Amino acid sequence: MPHDFFSTAQMFGHATLMLSMVTFSRKHDKQFKLCLTLQNLCYATHLFLMGNPAGMAGTLLSALRNLVSLRTRSMWAALVLVAANVMLGFWLVKAVWNILPLAATAIATVSMFRLSGLHLRYAMFACTLFWLINNLLTGSISGTIMESVVAVMSAITIYRLHQSEKKSPAAMDAT
Repeated sequence: MPHDFFSTAQMFGHATLMLSMVTFSRKHDKQFKLCLTLQNLCYATHLFLMGNPAGMAGTLLSALRNLVSLRTRSMWAALVLVAANVMLGFWLVKAVWNILPLAATAIATVSMFRLSGLHLRYAMFACTLFWLINNLLTGSISGTIMESVVAVMSAITIYRLHQSEKKSPAAMDAT
């Protein structure tokens, strides 16, 4: 049963949780994106085993996005990935809530290629909330924990960025 804490599906979720901790500790963008790609591949396996093909597809597209963003910041590349995301949605969405991971993937894709500073943080926070709801509905134990931790970390970072902006608007340009 996939909801059993020690099932194969949940073990991939636990591995994803551990990989996310390693990923978000990386200081260099290239290392971050490569670790995030590995995390996404593990997460996709978890979601596949949990019976969530829309979540799996969104996560696989995220892995591809990470690799493409190592080579370019082109809006065209982002739009191709978003178009692939929409096409997958037509095939994979079986319930209204299955749209959440695909919407999160589309928003994160455009955001990673085009946004910075607080705007990027807000967009990624919204994506985190979409994934959190998806994981709750999927029954992903580690995915729910992971997205909860990321949501708290993101909220703290957004607060700190707001504080920095109040002190020095120029500080926001450095982020």
